[in-house]
Amino acid sequence: MTPFVWVVTPTEEPVSERRRRVALVCASMAMLLISFNTTATNIAFPAIEDAFPSHSLSTVSWVVTGYNVAQTTMMLLGGRLADRLGRRRVFLWGMSVMAIGSLASGLAQGIWILVAARVLQALGAAFVLPTSLAAVLPDYPKEQHARVVGLWAGIGVFGSTVGPSMAAGLLHVGSWRGVFLAVGPVAALTAVVARQAMGESRPATVPRHLDVVGAAIGTLTLALAALAIVQGPRWGWVSPFVLGAGALAVIGGPAFVARCRRHPEPLLDLALFAIPTYRVATAASGLLAVSTAATWLLYPLFMDGIWGYETWRIGLAITPGPAFLVLVNPLAGRVADRHGYRTLMIVGTVLVTTGTLYLSLMLRPTNGYLIGFFPATMMIGGGMAMVLGPLNSAALQEVPGAALGAANAGFNTARFLGTALGVALAVAMLGDLHGADAAASFQRALFVLAAVTALAPLLLVLRYPRDVEAGPTRLPSGSNERRRV
Repeated sequence: MTPFVWVVTPTEEPVSERRRRVALVCASMAMLLISFNTTATNIAFPAIEDAFPSHSLSTVSWVVTGYNVAQTTMMLLGGRLADRLGRRRVFLWGMSVMAIGSLASGLAQGIWILVAARVLQALGAAFVLPTSLAAVLPDYPKEQHARVVGLWAGIGVFGSTVGPSMAAGLLHVGSWRGVFLAVGPVAALTAVVARQAMGESRPATVPRHLDVVGAAIGTLTLALAALAIVQGPRWGWVSPFVLGAGALAVIGGPAFVARCRRHPEPLLDLALFAIPTYRVATAASGLLAVSTAATWLLYPLFMDGIWGYETWRIGLAITPGPAFLVLVNPLAGRVADRHGYRTLMIVGTVLVTTGTLYLSLMLRPTNGYLIGFFPATMMIGGGMAMVLGPLNSAALQEVPGAALGAANAGFNTARFLGTALGVALAVAMLGDLHGADAAASFQRALFVLAAVTALAPLLLVLRYPRDVEAGPTRLPSGSNERRRV
């Protein structure tokens, strides 16, 4: 990939502390909205299904499936465009599209109009997710990067945590439409504030044309892979549609890689994976996502089906772990900034693995909450606090400044694919939730998830470099770090 030369401003005025903090708040608010969109929609799904009684469950499920597939598919393109056209510009595009898609979702009168509006909402999220961090990170000194990324990621977890409760409140006083309509004004206001607070970055020289053919192949391949993973449990893993989508994704993957190797401006710069810290941290994050997303699905199912908890009680029961994560996360960022990422990430992933294994052994009908669940959720919450921000920071620490958007998009694409795979794996192993073997099915699923999670610390121990120290981000020859314009 041809290195970009970034614009240097004519003014030497440094970025003020207040302005960069406001920019970070905007980036974090974007993460909160994206997380809220996901979890709140899951809570509102039964009400959406009731609102369209003439359509089957498989049709209504595209309200969720369409969003998940579109967001996973378009992140690479969003990150690549941000590095070429300007990160603030693409961030503002994404927030605007998200606001329009949210309002359109809330006002939709037909199921397929709602699905289309949700895909539009996902397109905005796909452009916002990789650019929100890339737009603000260069304004902070290197020694604060782990804290910044930790806050950004932690707010996303907070959004996932409060999403169900807020959605339940909105459903109580109104309808499912309020869940979507609430997002639109907040996204629009965030875009207005970000326009003033965020600095812009754009290439000083016009880059060559992006590989349109390769972008189409890569986007379609990701879409087919995500579709096969997400819909496999519902349509059946041997259904013609799932097998066909999977086969085309398998064919498209090597074709996309070959195209990226040949074209000077590919959608995905494969040189990023030659950076050991990026390659290993991205893979570890994907492995971790397989477990964390699936366990969040299993918690309420077990508490409802086995323990007989009511909805409000489930919400309270699963809150301590994420709350502990949000509290510990800033401390983990400071430790990473001072002492490096490797040890912290290894300890964190071991804690997550141990917590998941504990659940597979102790989450039983005869064990109560304090014995069967609480210790595990605290271990997982503490472990995730140690790795959520540091993994993302570690992945980006040696990435050239001109490729931050694309690199963060690749990192999050791997995470979202891991999320989809974990949920599909858990659903496939659960089987009949109402049978006599239901509790054993949960234990088997959690054990398999613990085994997958254990690969993350193993990978970090064996492959993450020991000699990487905090320092300036490496830039391509002839490039300048981002300045404000």
